[in-house]
Amino acid sequence: MKVLRSMFLAMLLLSGISVMGQQPENYISCQVDGKEWLGEARRLRLGNKHMEYQGLAAFQVNPDIQVWIRFLYPKGALQPGTYPISSEAELEAVNKKTADPNRVWVLIDYTEETSKMGHGYHDGESGEGTITIEKLTPTYIEGTFEVTLTGVYYKKKAMATITGRGLTSNLQSKAITEAGGGMFAQGDPHYHENTKKEKETDTIVLSQGKFRLDWSKDTGDETE
Repeated sequence: MKVLRSMFLAMLLLSGISVMGQQPENYISCQVDGKEWLGEARRLRLGNKHMEYQGLAAFQVNPDIQVWIRFLYPKGALQPGTYPISSEAELEAVNKKTADPNRVWVLIDYTEETSKMGHGYHDGESGEGTITIEKLTPTYIEGTFEVTLTGVYYKKKAMATITGRGLTSNLQSKAITEAGGGMFAQGDPHYHENTKKEKETDTIVLSQGKFRLDWSKDTGDETE
């Protein structure tokens, strides 16, 4: 997903970010290991002549928590129905010559700030589950999901802590996220600047998931 992250960051430079309202009409909600969570959601759409990419993300600040839903599919292939959720490793390992050309790939990810000012994160990498699109129009999507994620941990690098470089970067990222640009601020749900991935792993379960996004109004969150 390094290419997708680069595309996200490029679009940030070209796109204005609007302030989010208080009441989330567009949202992603779920239980995170049994605990209720809801966040206001935004959408980013990228594509080329052959493939489409739809990114949906809901986020909050202090502590930073984000849930991402990403769809990659051939033009016209995304329809109401139930789809399996895949891992990023599975997607990257696909043999393009033998892969189903009409497959819809779905990734769901989670990230939670566990220490103040980005000194630690507990993330859930896309794993096993299903997602159901119940309603879909050119300007609206609604559905449900259930997924078990691979839990991983990130810790701030010692040098970034000592120099204060990490703190400055985190403050900038939080300011953008709080203004409604969480997806644009990171470009990747597991990109945590000045951190290192720990060896410890566990699982994170997102259950009773729901999502609803209506982009019929020009809110500045869509890129064609």
